[in-house]
Amino acid sequence: MIPAVSTPNSPRLVFDNVGPLFADASPLASSKIGSRPAHGLSTFDLDQGRNTIASLMVGDVRVPTQAAVELASEWLGHAFERATKLGGWKRPHISSTEAGEVVFEWWHKERNLTLYFSDEGAEYIEVWGPNMDNEMQSGQLTNWSFATTWLRLRS
Repeated sequence: MIPAVSTPNSPRLVFDNVGPLFADASPLASSKIGSRPAHGLSTFDLDQGRNTIASLMVGDVRVPTQAAVELASEWLGHAFERATKLGGWKRPHISSTEAGEVVFEWWHKERNLTLYFSDEGAEYIEVWGPNMDNEMQSGQLTNWSFATTWLRLRS
């Protein structure tokens, strides 16, 4: 699992001329990250995704902390890289929960993959039908779990 601590290549999400917007008074949105995407479209796609992550302030909903946003932003890059190699990359729907988690969602036919990022780490839920016992699965998000759930999502 990718740690939620800031590393030298971890993006710091900071907009110029904007005051602190996160619950922990951390600044918001710059997408500087150590690796470069393969082409211009992917740079735009990742920047749009990171800007969406950074702008998660909605009404009375608890605003995600800097650690949750950094973890989500890091995973956006990792998800892009893996999904591009596996096939079928599509920018996720990005939102937040009332608990202050950053959420990525993808849909393909009746299948759904949802990733949750919080201060405690990252988790996934995959759904391929309405039966909670037989058609849903969840767990800790790792490189392996993302790759296997992505392949099932795209099938």
